[in-house]
Amino acid sequence: MKNKLIIILFSEDKEKINYALGMLATAAALERPTELFLTGKSIKSFLDNKNYNSLNYAISDELISSLLELKTKITVCSGALNENNIIESELRKDIIFNISGLTSILNPKNSHDQIIFI
Repeated sequence: MKNKLIIILFSEDKEKINYALGMLATAAALERPTELFLTGKSIKSFLDNKNYNSLNYAISDELISSLLELKTKITVCSGALNENNIIESELRKDIIFNISGLTSILNPKNSHDQIIFI
């Protein structure tokens, strides 16, 4: 079995977000298990709010669609929701988010997973 690639996305920089999505899509296309863990200010880019969308690269939406088709798990840090005063219902409706804390990815059962922090 291939080790899972987990990207912890902390940055709200649109170029970093786009690159993280590209890395995950590539790994998922290579049939590697993948997970995107959104924390910090990055979760603001995944709000269901047309007035605030830092994913203004056309390819970002295509990458998100690919990630969803390729079964990438997308998790939002519960602490980051609280820090940013965001409630779950404010997140994008086209994505099924898992709400969890860091323990979900730092659990010893994931000790062989590759984690990248962006």
